[in-house]
Amino acid sequence: MRGLAVRLAHQTDVPIEFWGWAGDDSFQAPPPHRVVALPRFPMPMYRGAWLFAQLAMKRRARRSAVRCVHVTDPDALTSLGTRKVLTTVYDLIPLRQGISRRQIAGWAGYKVYLRALRKVDTYFAISDQTAADLAQLLNVPENRVVVAPPGIDLEPSAGSTPIAMTRPYFLFLGGPGTNKNLAVVLDAMALCPELAPELRIAGHWLPKQVAALQSQLRARGLSERVRHVGFAPSSELAQLMRSATALVVPSRYEGFGLPVAEGLATGALVIHSRISVLEQISAGAALTFGPDSAEELAVCLRTAAGDAQLAGRLRQQGIARAAQLTWDRAVEATLAAYGATLSA
Repeated sequence: MRGLAVRLAHQTDVPIEFWGWAGDDSFQAPPPHRVVALPRFPMPMYRGAWLFAQLAMKRRARRSAVRCVHVTDPDALTSLGTRKVLTTVYDLIPLRQGISRRQIAGWAGYKVYLRALRKVDTYFAISDQTAADLAQLLNVPENRVVVAPPGIDLEPSAGSTPIAMTRPYFLFLGGPGTNKNLAVVLDAMALCPELAPELRIAGHWLPKQVAALQSQLRARGLSERVRHVGFAPSSELAQLMRSATALVVPSRYEGFGLPVAEGLATGALVIHSRISVLEQISAGAALTFGPDSAEELAVCLRTAAGDAQLAGRLRQQGIARAAQLTWDRAVEATLAAYGATLSA
């Protein structure tokens, strides 16, 4: 959303009031636009954050003269009186695969989100997959959905300082959610004991989630070959991807699959599950496998580690493919929707 906002700030046809949390990275928007910093309440990182975000939205809306609001944070989506509300929908994965009622705050928050989602005037879907899910799972009419896929802001980092490595590695980016399908990567690693690369898992995990992972690794005999390395800041992400033997994205479901797109852009060799939303992104510039097949993934890992010529060719194809994933379509579609909403 920051990438989209930067580009929207460069146009002057539609004046925009950008709302963002105070204390976040500075964002400048020249006239006729303006930036408004919302005070950040003491919000919990996960539980009940939606309550605070929606309160902030309502308070800001009461003080603003804007006629329509484009909500880009799912936690903040709420009805805003007579104003038209547009929202970006990234995915409906929790609705598709279910959310445990034992996660009381999360379950309640998602129910609130779905209720608010059904009342939205215009939906921005970040992919054809998300647009199809809106129609299938929420019966949203097609004429209210605008497909606005994100562009890629990470670029090849050939001139940056290489990561100091004592051991080559495969890279997994993401959380422990079942849709991310980390288990199939662990199973594939167990099938490839002869491979030199370790598996690095990068992402912001809670301590109890890391502890559960370590238990799984011990059970699989992978404690010496797999490790969680924590959150990867954006300043290090491009080189982390590019230096990997391969970036592995094994997802069962994705709204868009940004790690695949960013991996291609940085010149990484990408291995991803064979699901349509990811295949649309890579367009043949990646190794693919069935999301339920550790055996197929093991073949891909061996190929990535052992076929330098193929790996080099795919890295170059990936950079070329990523160059086609621009912000142009999203900016054009977003401005058209803004104009139509204001005219109505």
